[in-house]
Amino acid sequence: MNLLYKKFFYGFALVEVLIAVTILSLVLLSVYSGISSGINIVSNSRNYTMAMTAARSLMNEFRSNNMRGVDMKDAPIEGYPNFYYDRITTRFDNPIFGPLIVNKTVITVKWKYKSIPNSLSLSYIYQAR
Repeated sequence: MNLLYKKFFYGFALVEVLIAVTILSLVLLSVYSGISSGINIVSNSRNYTMAMTAARSLMNEFRSNNMRGVDMKDAPIEGYPNFYYDRITTRFDNPIFGPLIVNKTVITVKWKYKSIPNSLSLSYIYQAR
């Protein structure tokens, strides 16, 4: 008599399938988020590398011109689209240098990444001539 009421169920119930799909969705969403963040980090670090290369190039050009030139404001950088730079030279007073006249030149490279302004500064301290 007991055998008449015994039923065999094969497969999955709808609730089990929904739970499995939910767990799979959460895992895939976290993987996608990690990949997306990684791509953003790599892209922004590429911009920082380009900015550092441009700043060093501009500073070397300034030094090769005997540290002479006018201050620049938002000047475009040749070969680097959407990158701009400022070059500001000021007198640098520090008791370590004593009576020497010392100047400080700061080159700031600016760009926007996803509408967020970024900048990188490179400074050079030298004796005025």
